[in-house]
Amino acid sequence: MNPEELEEKLEEIIEPIVRDEGASLVSVLVSRRGRRLVVKVCLDREGGIDIDTCADLSEEIGRHMDVLDLIDEGYDLEVSSPGVDRVLQKPREYRHFRGREVEVTLRQPYRGEYKLLGILADSDDEGMVLQLPEGEKVSFPYQMVKKTKLHAVLPW
Repeated sequence: MNPEELEEKLEEIIEPIVRDEGASLVSVLVSRRGRRLVVKVCLDREGGIDIDTCADLSEEIGRHMDVLDLIDEGYDLEVSSPGVDRVLQKPREYRHFRGREVEVTLRQPYRGEYKLLGILADSDDEGMVLQLPEGEKVSFPYQMVKKTKLHAVLPW
């Protein structure tokens, strides 16, 4: 199973587990660190996720993963919450953070600017819509976006 297929399968398994605990799944990323596979699970909840909740859900998620035996090699499971400056990587993350303040770095300038601050107004599998401080909404396909990160405070 390639990493993308594994991520999708893990999302299907993890989503109901975290939902039952009043949390939501932001992302599952599978990568390699040396010879070991690393499964990074990011969770969120209204008011935030504390370290004890991450630890409890890590144990429960790990048990389910072991029982289902999806990964046939050694792996590390990392469960965390999205940081204030989290970089969004997948359409699922963009959907989760709709309505939040973001800083978008573009590959090509928009009106002479490479960095834009605004509200993530909408998103789908193809791209995102950013609401600028003056209220204008601008659409960008993901290919045009170099980086999008959550932004703590907008200067407007």
